Amino acid sequence: MKQTFTLFTAAFLMLIAFNAKAQDNKISDDASDDDGTIKLKSYISLSAGVSNPYGNFKKVDYTNMKSGFGKKGLVYAIDGAAYFYKNLGLGYTVSYQDQGNLSFEDDQIISSGYTNDFKADGSTVTADKRYRSINALLGPQYSLAWKALRFDFRASAGVIKSFATPQISVDITGVPEQAGTFIQQSSKAIAFAYGGSIAMRLSTGAGWGLFVKGNYINSDGPKLTTTGRTSTLGRTLTHQPITEGQLTLGLYKEFK
Repeated sequence: MKQTFTLFTAAFLMLIAFNAKAQDNKISDDASDDDGTIKLKSYISLSAGVSNPYGNFKKVDYTNMKSGFGKKGLVYAIDGAAYFYKNLGLGYTVSYQDQGNLSFEDDQIISSGYTNDFKADGSTVTADKRYRSINALLGPQYSLAWKALRFDFRASAGVIKSFATPQISVDITGVPEQAGTFIQQSSKAIAFAYGGSIAMRLSTGAGWGLFVKGNYINSDGPKLTTTGRTSTLGRTLTHQPITEGQLTLGLYKEFK
């Protein structure tokens, strides 16, 4: 994942070094610099879309201590940028996403894994709560303008604030060393996150417009704790890595 972040950063630096000839077109509805290029305006937007889990976060694998059994869900976002020098600005995103709960099939996979690891007569796994979080990201943005279109490229870093992760209760049968139920508790922790995004905006006049955005976020994820364990056998997670790819559509408003 660090390689992906490096590629985002390298692409961003290359765009800064590139002298965008596409901005040589004037638009009557926009202010222009002395050389006739479009003067970009700061903006704010509201959007909604789909958030997809990727990597270990998506995997359904009991033996992988990083697999998260994450699901596709909805995302809602406030996004924007403030330009401080020509094409260069500071972009920000605050998004809320829901990546689902464990399914019955997921419970069965985890139950089977614990039964085998403990060499138990059986085990019962019950999952409650969902992956719910807020991402707050900030970073440099470089934008190109061509007629009524704007193309935004951003590298960003910030935090993921978890409101909940699946709470998983495990009851092992026939193993005296683990007599009681142990629980992987739902987490409300905060974790560092980084990523990048590409967006296309279409100006519809009077400072309003439509946009579509692709966003990538990666994090080592929130810290997890397990209570009630009297044996170290079986799957134990201390962090839940989170990788998300989001596609959103929305409206934006420019400011002078």
